[in-house]
Amino acid sequence: MKILVTGGAGFIGSNLTDRLISEGHQVVILDDFSAGNEKFVNPKSSVIQCDIRDAKKVDQAFASFKPDAVFHMAAQIDLRKSIEDPKADYAINVTGSKNVLSSAQKHGVKKFVFASSAAVYGDNQNLPIKESESIKAEMQYGKSKAEIEQALKESGIKSVVLRYANVYGPRQGTIGEGGVIAKFCKRLVRCELISIFGTGEQTRDFVFVQDIVDANIRALSSDKDFAIYNVSTARETSVNNIAGMLLKISGKNCKIKHLDPVKGEVMRNSLDNQLIKKELMWKPCTSLDLGLSETWKWFKERDISRKT
Repeated sequence: MKILVTGGAGFIGSNLTDRLISEGHQVVILDDFSAGNEKFVNPKSSVIQCDIRDAKKVDQAFASFKPDAVFHMAAQIDLRKSIEDPKADYAINVTGSKNVLSSAQKHGVKKFVFASSAAVYGDNQNLPIKESESIKAEMQYGKSKAEIEQALKESGIKSVVLRYANVYGPRQGTIGEGGVIAKFCKRLVRCELISIFGTGEQTRDFVFVQDIVDANIRALSSDKDFAIYNVSTARETSVNNIAGMLLKISGKNCKIKHLDPVKGEVMRNSLDNQLIKKELMWKPCTSLDLGLSETWKWFKERDISRKT
């Protein structure tokens, strides 16, 4: 199958691209490398360097490749930037995404898989949150994801929306919903002070990147016209617990400092995953201990390689 992956040089997109190529698909990556990394690009993929805000270039990419399916991973995920410059955030996450969707419609794409987020639910404490809960996004990032979900529903293209919990794993940057693990790993490598905002008892639903990749692969085979699924472990884990596990896994003895809490931070979060288990036969297969071990190993080896 001919598959286009936007943001295919990024954290999740590059891991997904590797899997797609290993399964025999022909993959073109569409990425502007503002956040992606050339080192993550699979050599068996083709790359079109393009900003999704450039509708003409996006359409040219679709016209030249004529993909059967699209995985739309490209996004602006920095919360701080979205607050400081909401117009730029909207231009990427909404206007840019609609450029991709418009070209997909124009060029006959048969399946569109969209990387959405738990952020669409806002501060909903009816945990674990089901897909049937109301959309109450409070931040620009979540509002943008919700707007594209609606656009896909009305598009006429067979689409699957995957609402990710807090994704973590190898190749992750420190920005975004699961970035706390990447931040901790980077500090542990150099045994620097680990900073935790607030008490550290705030919880998140951490899901390993390869489990996210598995969900995307299964979404590709869905025969539904439109579907929305949470992708999660349905388990809450505190930031303190994450820090403690990484200290044990790394064998480091770094100090932890608690800072003032972040104003308006959601204290608890977890997503229900029964629907995706039932309809796509997906389940998270990576334990938190194994996932953190794999993540730590990647960051440790990456730091060593920089020194040689």
